[in-house]
Amino acid sequence: MIPQANNRSGETRAHSLTALTEHVAKANGVRREDMRPGDMVVLYTSNSVYRARQLPDGRFAVTGGWFDKHYSAEFVTSITGCTWGGKCINRQFVGSCGMRVEFGNRVITLVLQRVVRIPGSMLN
Repeated sequence: MIPQANNRSGETRAHSLTALTEHVAKANGVRREDMRPGDMVVLYTSNSVYRARQLPDGRFAVTGGWFDKHYSAEFVTSITGCTWGGKCINRQFVGSCGMRVEFGNRVITLVLQRVVRIPGSMLN
């Protein structure tokens, strides 16, 4: 989670650039560079599970959560990156605990609780 330290004026650093930079430096998760075509990332939030399989063109075939409510099959979109819920986005991550995933169609998940990458070679 992002530190909530107070500065001298009493304001929290929850969304300050310094706090976000410090969080990114320590963040772990699945980075875009870790993914290969056919790999799947499973994204767990407090009330949904999303499954995103990387396609050869870099986009993802996504199911679960919001997508299951609106589509009867996989929905193909990009993963823009991870965000803390505001306008600051980290494009390096496909999924990182404590952050939200923003998909190319502007759907944003709840805060991720767990992120799992499954290599395509392990999938049937």
